[in-house]
Amino acid sequence: MKHERAILSTRHLRFLVQSACLGLAFWVVATPAFAGSFGFAQVEAKAKALLEAPYQAQALPVPASLQKLTPEQYAQIQDVDPLWHKQGLPFEAQFYLPGSYFDRPVVIRSIVDGQVQPIPFSLRHFDFGDLEVPNDLPSDLGYAGFRLLYPLNTPPHHNEFISFLGASYFRAVGTGQIYGTSARGLGIDTALPSGEIFPYFKEFWLVQPQAGATDSVVYALLDSSVVTGAYRFTIHPGKAVTVQVEATIYLRNPVQVLEIAPLTSMYWHGKGRGPVAGDWHPQQHDSSDLVMANGDGEWITRPLDNPLHIQATTYAMDRPQGFGLIQQDRQFSAYEGLNTQYQLRPSVWVEPIGDWGKGHVKLVELPTNNRDMDNIDAFWVPAQQPAPGEAFHFAYQLRFFLDNADLIPNGHPVATYLGDGKVPGSRTMVIDFAGGALAQLPGSAPVDAIISVDHGAKVLKQKIEWDGARHFWRVIADILPVSGQPANVRCYLALKGQAMTDTWTYLLHAAKE
Repeated sequence: MKHERAILSTRHLRFLVQSACLGLAFWVVATPAFAGSFGFAQVEAKAKALLEAPYQAQALPVPASLQKLTPEQYAQIQDVDPLWHKQGLPFEAQFYLPGSYFDRPVVIRSIVDGQVQPIPFSLRHFDFGDLEVPNDLPSDLGYAGFRLLYPLNTPPHHNEFISFLGASYFRAVGTGQIYGTSARGLGIDTALPSGEIFPYFKEFWLVQPQAGATDSVVYALLDSSVVTGAYRFTIHPGKAVTVQVEATIYLRNPVQVLEIAPLTSMYWHGKGRGPVAGDWHPQQHDSSDLVMANGDGEWITRPLDNPLHIQATTYAMDRPQGFGLIQQDRQFSAYEGLNTQYQLRPSVWVEPIGDWGKGHVKLVELPTNNRDMDNIDAFWVPAQQPAPGEAFHFAYQLRFFLDNADLIPNGHPVATYLGDGKVPGSRTMVIDFAGGALAQLPGSAPVDAIISVDHGAKVLKQKIEWDGARHFWRVIADILPVSGQPANVRCYLALKGQAMTDTWTYLLHAAKE
């Protein structure tokens, strides 16, 4: 049976460099005995035991020959003897060696018929490509993470579709997709002056699938200096990949920002947003918009940006229905990247399971001039964080997909363009709305653009146009923000006072004079 050789991009090897600096997790050799079948309750018990013991960040030596590998060199090391391959099961697993930025070994075991079994480690399972095999590799080196395979793109051959590697990061791709936006198990204090804390998965349990299975189940144990946790991932591959996440976390100490269901992506430039810095491509980004659905039925679209300084924006919500990082343009001509293929990077949607109550979605945008570094973070912050030692449960479903058509029920912004206006300091914003009820309206319908601004900004002029060939409405407005005071701009389309679209919003800075 043939296996696709999975190649990690430079960016996806580098974007976890901060998490690699936290120290190494200690290597657990003994496996506690549990009565009955192993499941989520046993992982919760281990997370609780970690909480009640002093935190340990014991460093294990990773050979210098592996630590010095560049991302490109590290990507050559491939597991060529997948777990479950010889049994002919629908899912297979391949493992990563520690090395490069990923120098924290993790414990990985399998669950067979409810019982924990070790996964023997052997260097013979790895192909080093064009690299010379170092002679200082210990026979018990262990793993840094894993990926799962399924007959997705080229059945009956197995293809990689999800990868867990570094801190609590994981990413997935459906049919015909290329890795882009990543998810994390948990985030703590992102972009704060005190410094971000990266919780990490220190142990995994892979449930051996039954013949004919269409779902894969993975358990994970989270640890850090401030939080422990138990996770259960139920993963379903296909045209879109869905990952149902169930988690229980325990804070060791209070934190400033507890980040639930964090997403991490990259936005360099596109359509007048972000510094081009001489790059000839029309756009370069994994995601173009943050989309949010509030419990009151309002949908909000916030185009992403690459700001000159760190920028954090919060959106208060009650009982959120979902949020996600969306890639709008799906044409190659929008990016012209033969190697990057941004039109195939998946959108990622977070759908809460149960009532998440009050809180806010927080968007963090970091300045970058490098497409190999993720600079976008979006996550949910609950209004009330648990007390230290208190069990905090939450669940949600992640979906990695290409087709956005069925995501938003209303008319919605499908493109955003920004430019400088004729008045010094003013900006021209252009927003295209389509879909939903707009699809049924004739061009003669008296649709209005409702625009609001704050912090002293002024709407200098506005107009609305209709494109009959592609059936969308275009809003064009010149807005003058106060210098040094960004304005929150909101816009939606209405018909006879009735909202017809979700709300477009953006933090608009004055143009340089």
